[in-house]
Amino acid sequence: MIKVNNRHIDLVTSGAGPDILFVPGSFSTPAAWQSIQKHLPQRYRFLSTSLCGYGETTETRTLYDNAIDHEIEVLSHITASIQKPVHLVGHSFGGLVCFAAILMGKLNVKSLTVFEANPITLLEEKNVFRFRKTRKISDNFERQYFLGERDAVKTIIDFWGGHGSFSSMPTVVQEYCRSTAFTNVLDWRTALSFKTSSDDFRNWKIPCLIVRGEHANDEMIEITDVLSKSIPDNQISVVSGANHFLISSYPAVCASLLANFLQDID
Repeated sequence: MIKVNNRHIDLVTSGAGPDILFVPGSFSTPAAWQSIQKHLPQRYRFLSTSLCGYGETTETRTLYDNAIDHEIEVLSHITASIQKPVHLVGHSFGGLVCFAAILMGKLNVKSLTVFEANPITLLEEKNVFRFRKTRKISDNFERQYFLGERDAVKTIIDFWGGHGSFSSMPTVVQEYCRSTAFTNVLDWRTALSFKTSSDDFRNWKIPCLIVRGEHANDEMIEITDVLSKSIPDNQISVVSGANHFLISSYPAVCASLLANFLQDID
């Protein structure tokens, strides 16, 4: 962990070599990446963090101040201490934050790999119906949370992962999701406040690997399609049998895709 003024930022490091910064999504901490890291060549230095409100990272957002800048600052503080380009890896909402940080010129990045990254507002130009559906899911979740429904997070987790995803999670994971439900309310507000379009990606400068699961929901498939058609110098991979939570269910496959991608760059 590092401390910046009165703010704490989760940071777990291991190994030595070129730096890979792993950014988990909602409801997640550095532990989300452990299985993938075990399958990667041990010639890198792994750095893993948590976004605002998860793990040891201080929440700086509120219901009325939830811009993406709060999340980008987490990554900026880490990369500033490294002072050289890093390989960036993000999952889900973490992938969205990675895209935003690079598009806004806030990080010194050598490459980007995303697993089911979801810059939701891309749907607005691609498929307005699906964008409105996604907003309705978010609104329903927020309403359920503020009404005190214990399993409000089930709405979100099953939306991305498919019916039964929340119920299949270990009890300890379910409890962590419940305990961080308000943080996820803020995540949705942050994601929807980050307005982007396919044009923003046309001048992309760094190598990018885009990965989704075979059983991604329709919204994720649409988002991935826009990204793959807009970003120059990108590779796209689909993990057979996987859904949104592929970094946990298919860590060896995900690690292999990442390792091969990084080997080509390095």
